[in-house]
Amino acid sequence: MGASLVKGNVQRVWIISRQQDLLWFQGSVLAGVGLLLVFRAFPQLDAANYAVLHPAVLGLLVWGVLFDGTHVFATYARTYFAPDAESRAGLPGNLSWALLAAGPAVALIDYALAEPAPSLVGNAGVIFNHFLAAAYLWAYYHLVRQHYGFLSLYRRKAQDTSARADVTFLWVGSLYPFARFTLSEDYLSSGLPQLIPTPWLGMLTDSLDVAFALFLLGTAAFLARAWRNGRLNIGPKHLFLVVVVGFHCLVFASLNNLLTITATLTIFHNLQYHRIVWQYEKGRNRMPLGNVFIFLGLAILFGALWYGPRTLGVAAASTDLLRNVLLGLGWGVAFHHYFIDARIWRIRRRPGLAHALDRGAA
Repeated sequence: MGASLVKGNVQRVWIISRQQDLLWFQGSVLAGVGLLLVFRAFPQLDAANYAVLHPAVLGLLVWGVLFDGTHVFATYARTYFAPDAESRAGLPGNLSWALLAAGPAVALIDYALAEPAPSLVGNAGVIFNHFLAAAYLWAYYHLVRQHYGFLSLYRRKAQDTSARADVTFLWVGSLYPFARFTLSEDYLSSGLPQLIPTPWLGMLTDSLDVAFALFLLGTAAFLARAWRNGRLNIGPKHLFLVVVVGFHCLVFASLNNLLTITATLTIFHNLQYHRIVWQYEKGRNRMPLGNVFIFLGLAILFGALWYGPRTLGVAAASTDLLRNVLLGLGWGVAFHHYFIDARIWRIRRRPGLAHALDRGAA
């Protein structure tokens, strides 16, 4: 079990250790802050200036190759390429690879049936724009769900059986900035579908702000009462929650493009994910693919093959159809990752997974 700090009857338990958790699970947010500052310094990115040499496009490429692509490859290394059957438990059948074709298929249907209109990148019809909106929703759900997984690890380590107010805080705190962004002018200008009448947006934004402020006040009152009653044991999970929710609010308040927002939020998770996979592999007495240099080389190659077409290919595409097919293919790889990841980290169903994580932290 990870190192702990004990004060009276308060046990503060870390997933790995104090140093490792602060570096990878909380401290990796600094990479997100750094990327946020980079995108803030670059010229604003929009559909009209999305080009191969735009600094933000190159920034997305570097992030995608070195961080997002390698973290998806880590999923494959920890499952498909693992030598033991237990690591492959939970993998879906071969039909799941059809997810790669979902985006290109929607792009072709959209091209045949829908009138083109401004989209997040270039032009697309209403069908593909709804596909993109659904893709971003799934991506954001996946991201928050992964943070929930780390919160669950903290609860498990501390044998925390208290009320799940921390889970509520994570989900409400993370969903609020995303919901608020979908009501903004920046979202409207993206070309993605807005199902709410425009005149209602200002009122709904104000109502959402008031509701979230009341939620924060209620949370503060709940914590104060628990502290007075001696039932609040401040520990690593609370720092984790503050970092996650605070960072999500900061990013949506600072950036106005879903492409850069997604990269900035996800690099935080990318680093966390690499560390938890490394811990799992260590618990199996091995390294990913048996050699860290082989793993990194293949992971970066995978990232280049995925994000080259997804960023530079889209920017260089001569037609909207080709651009949307490449976008759809890029999302298909992400969908496959989301689908697998939702199945392979179910600790309650797989005791061997929990044992490997514990051994890796020893």
